[in-house]
Order: sequence, then C-alpha cells, then structure tokens
Amino acid sequence: MGDQTDEAQRRALVERQRQQLRPGEFIEEGLQSEPVSAPTSHEEINAKYIRGEVRIVTEQGRYPLASISDMLGAGNYKLDPDYQRRHRWDLGQRSRLIESFIMNVPVPPIFLYEWDYNQYEVMDGLQRMTAVREFYSNGFALTGLEYWNELEGLRYEQLPSRIKAGIDRRYISSIILLKETSHGDEDPELLKRFVFGRINTGGVQLTPQELRNALYDGPMNRLCKELAESRALRRLWGIPKNVEDLVNRRADQTPGVSDLELDFGPSVEESDEIPAAWRRMTDVELVLRFFANRQRMIYYRDNLRDYLDDYLKAANQFSSGTIKTLRATYLETIELAEELFGDRAFKRYRNNWGNVPSVSIYDALMNVLSRLLDHRDELAARHEEILGGLPDFYGDNSSIFNLRGQTRSDLMGREILLEEYLRSFL
Repeated sequence: MGDQTDEAQRRALVERQRQQLRPGEFIEEGLQSEPVSAPTSHEEINAKYIRGEVRIVTEQGRYPLASISDMLGAGNYKLDPDYQRRHRWDLGQRSRLIESFIMNVPVPPIFLYEWDYNQYEVMDGLQRMTAVREFYSNGFALTGLEYWNELEGLRYEQLPSRIKAGIDRRYISSIILLKETSHGDEDPELLKRFVFGRINTGGVQLTPQELRNALYDGPMNRLCKELAESRALRRLWGIPKNVEDLVNRRADQTPGVSDLELDFGPSVEESDEIPAAWRRMTDVELVLRFFANRQRMIYYRDNLRDYLDDYLKAANQFSSGTIKTLRATYLETIELAEELFGDRAFKRYRNNWGNVPSVSIYDALMNVLSRLLDHRDELAARHEEILGGLPDFYGDNSSIFNLRGQTRSDLMGREILLEEYLRSFL
C-alpha cells in the first residue's frame, strides 16, 4: 500500500473511533499535548521562590502507640486499603513491627496528607498504623519473632506488665503535608502527587497505576477497579478468580523462619500463586487503557503514562449515566474476546502460541472488538474459523505484530489489520 492509501486508512480509523464513542464519553479538553512554555528568566524564578510557590508546607507529630486505635476511629482519617497498593502484611510482618517497638528500633515515620483541615489521608504507613491498631485490640498473637521468642503466641493483653508498659511509651512519628501547601491557583493534587512519588513506600517503587489509584480517585477510577475483577479478564490474564481470598489466607498464616527479614519481611502477595499483574495493579491499568484508547488516536500522545493520567482525571468527571454505559461496553467487549479466542485472546502466534498475554495485542484487539459489538452473533458463529486463521494472520503480518513498535503508525497499523481480518468473516 502506498503512503496515501495508508494515510486514508488512518483517517478512516480515527473517524470510526469518533463514531464508536458513547454519549458523554468524548473528552474535548484535557487530552491534547500541553504547549511547551517559554524560557523563564532568573528574575521570574527568584520572584516565584519568594512568593513561596510550589513549596511544601509540613509539620511533624508523634503519636503514642496506645492512642492509635482511638485516633483512627475518630473519623478524620481516610483509611483505604487500596490507597497505596494491593498489599497486606502477614502475621510475621506485623509481629516484627511490634518487636521493633519493644526493642526501640527506629521505625520510619508515617506520611499524612491533610486534604481538608484536620482531615487526613495516609500517604505512607497504613500497614504500620493498622498493625498497631490490630495489636492493641488483641487482633493477633505475636509470631515469627527474631529476638523475643519468649513472647511467641501472646496477644497484647497477655504480655508481661513491663513489656506492655514499654510498648505503651513508644511513639509513631509522622510528617504531615499540610493543606497550606496549596497556594492560589496551584493544583494541590499535583503537589500531592509529587510528594507521594518521592516517598519510598516499603522499599518498593510504586507503579504508575498504583500512583493513579492513590491520587486520582473518582467514579472512573472506581469503575476500573470494579471491572478488573471481571471473570473474563482474570481468566484471560491468568489471575485467580479468588485472588483476594488467597492474599487474606496467606496474611493470616504463620511464616517460616526462612521468611524473616529485617524490614518486616516480604509482601504477603509476593508468591507464585499471586500474579504480578494483580500485585502491581496491571489489571486495573488494562481496564483504564481500554477506555483511554477509545479516543487516543484523536488526541495522540507519545507519552502514554501522562496520557493515562490526564484521561483518568478528565474521565472522573463523567456522569453516572456515561459510567454505566461504559461499564456495559467493557464487559461486552472482554466477554466477546473470550468467546472468540478463548485463552489465546491476547497471545501472539510464533511457531506456537505463547503463554503470556500481550498488552499491545490487548490494546488493539479490544478497541477493534468494541467497534464490532453489533456483529457479536455473526462473529461468534464463526469463532472456530477466526481462531484457526490467526497463525497465518500473525505470520503474514509479523513485522507489524513484532510488538516493539509503539509509534502512532504502529498502533494504528495493528488495529487496521485486526479489524480487516475480523470483518472478513462478516
């Protein structure tokens, strides 16, 4: 095909993408590339610093361990288990935190964000605070201790009096990002994101989706988390349907001595039975990518991470009716993918079928299928032929589906070829 024909096909794809959007879905502002600002003089930079712009305002605090339960129950602390990432400490990790307090080992401070006056979100340290609260409410017995083996199996109320008194006089320190950090027209969410991104949470770098989940909560973010639990997506991405139960079960198990580490141990979800796609919220990002891709070619951005950030912020403003419609669109599309291709839906054929699903194929195929939902019955009737022809399809288009190319042309080329292939069965 010549360049003119290619360009005509791309323009036609963009038009089909526009036409498939549901009422209220099109985002007219917020997805375009931001203009590059002109160079700023030293005088302007100095004036900005003097005005105190983009300067973090913090204060420090110390909380007696015995006060944590009452503090968290007062109603002015936002405790969302998914705020940072999908993580739950097991009994050994919680116990070793208490052992650290017994021994007066320095424990890192917690970070709080004051989103309104005297209203806080726990940016970092949720596991530490909830472990202390559980311990003081006798919610677990100590286990897997390294130095105070004499206390194995004891709950708080069962501890010797001197040990209890020693724990009671310990503190958790905090650093609070104050509401005053926001000045004038500055976006407090951007400053919050900046600080959150600089915090080393448990020694593990947060993924972009974990940051989005923490910083851009709203109707669309909650929809993505809900749809990530869909059975079709979990089956196609190799995530156990009962993954939450597996995590909770492991959290309540006693770890072996070999599991012990000085940083309170490995995450409870870091095991073969808990896939990384769930641990790192890749499944939630897959749902977000589906919605964002539905209009990405209209306002194409090379930087996918920033594009997904901007899309989520804008889409959080969708009406409840639009959210409901998009929910149905996603479920119909992912179910059609499974109906047509089974567990090979997002895998590529190269001499044989691969074992790992590809995000690139997911992006292209889901977008194409969402435009063919009106033909679901026709496609389903020929699913064996469609699946049987895929090895030749991928072989004939191996250069397009090498999955390394991520330019606008690469992305559009995959969609065009997949749509032509599926439409050939109609």
